[in-house]
Amino acid sequence: MRRLRRVDERVMRAMTSLGCGALDEVMPRASRAADQLLVWWLIAAALRAGGDRRSRRAAVRAALAMSVAGTLANGVRIFVFDRERPPKTLGGRRPGRVPDSPGFPSGHSAGAAAFATVLVCEAPWRVSVPVAALASLVAYSRVYIGAHYPGDVAAGAATGVAVALAVRGLPIAGDS
Repeated sequence: MRRLRRVDERVMRAMTSLGCGALDEVMPRASRAADQLLVWWLIAAALRAGGDRRSRRAAVRAALAMSVAGTLANGVRIFVFDRERPPKTLGGRRPGRVPDSPGFPSGHSAGAAAFATVLVCEAPWRVSVPVAALASLVAYSRVYIGAHYPGDVAAGAATGVAVALAVRGLPIAGDS
């Protein structure tokens, strides 16, 4: 575990040492947009309201996967693991708000990965590619602002992908 922690710290230093004014503005906003899974709920609502049949079904499954993955990651983080979040000195700066709860795994990354994975598997590329890019931005932002170690984000993303793949097989009203 110590070796993994050192690797995590080294990777985090490398990821956060690339800071610039523009990233210091964008990354906290990307992270906040995913608070309470808000951006994903908005995208799902837009797809349900104006998407084709395939996109509407994918939006329902994506919202379900996101909800389960986010809840699972947050529950595991609070009740099973007690890994502290990175210290402020590790990233050198902290342009965003960082919670004081345990950090492993990342709930933001779990929800983002679950939502994007379902859409990548089920929705047209014109929908899924921008959503996947946004999910990647959200995951990176959690490391950039100092809220999580890279391993926290990777574990959250893996949780999200696993939940998304499990949810894909569930029947949704309107499926044929």
